[in-house]
Amino acid sequence: MSDNYQEQIEALLPNYPICEYYFLTQKDLIFSDKVRYICEHECEHYGHSWACPPAIAPISDCMDECSRYQHVFLFTTVAEVPDILNFDACLKARRDHENITLKLREEFRAMFGDVLALSTGCMLCDKCTYPDEPCRHPDERLSTIESHGILIMKTANTLGISYDCGSDCVTYFSLIFFHAAP
Repeated sequence: MSDNYQEQIEALLPNYPICEYYFLTQKDLIFSDKVRYICEHECEHYGHSWACPPAIAPISDCMDECSRYQHVFLFTTVAEVPDILNFDACLKARRDHENITLKLREEFRAMFGDVLALSTGCMLCDKCTYPDEPCRHPDERLSTIESHGILIMKTANTLGISYDCGSDCVTYFSLIFFHAAP
């Protein structure tokens, strides 16, 4: 296998239906502690998931966690749906995206050791046990990109990443933070 981490990662990608990908550092991402306010007041998952606030660490700790990694791999998947307002179709596309994220996270762990994967949020269980019981999959769950203070749409705009693919497509983002030699 190549000594170049980008080549190692790119060798994996033909196995996955990834639309776009980027090699970044955490400095390329736009962070804001204000995202938690949006989580708390606008997201239905707030207070209902072990992978989301308030169950996860404070925003400053999450942002610090991201800054400890040397590299970031950003990727998108795009799925065609009959109608962007068709909740079931979008949910299936999101679940497919999360499965890709979980598989890639394992590939990254095998190559680089410790990684942090963030995506659209955990979908491992049909119903989360939060707050009554411990998480069934604490080492597997995926927190959201936004829960760590990352403004993903603003980051995408700044970097020129495509995400508006029309009214019959949905685009999902994931980030994998990792360490690697150049």
